[in-house]
Amino acid sequence: MIVHKSKKVIILNVIFTLNNILYMITDLKGDVLFWSSVGSHKIKNTKKITTTSIFLSIKDLKFFLNRHNFNYIFLNIKGFSKYKKVVLKYLKQFYSEIILIYENTNISHNGCKNSKIRRL
Repeated sequence: MIVHKSKKVIILNVIFTLNNILYMITDLKGDVLFWSSVGSHKIKNTKKITTTSIFLSIKDLKFFLNRHNFNYIFLNIKGFSKYKKVVLKYLKQFYSEIILIYENTNISHNGCKNSKIRRL
């Protein structure tokens, strides 16, 4: 893909963990330009993963992206959460220039076979 110098392209990585949601903005080389998380707003425990706290962290991203005038966004999502659709909805509201959404969640397939039980 050929990108002109006036067009700025970034990668937005969203990582869902059990207790937090991490946002990381990188350039095409992989250098981190900005990062944020739901836990960085001094919200603790079960209140950390709610729609209002997700909205606050996405507002941080919006402020950073508007300040630097990025035109196109690649979205990379990793992890399991029931709020994944909420995050996607807010991101689509704020940024109309999302080029690609890539889901990078590892799904286990029952894992390795257990070792045989030793009988005496």
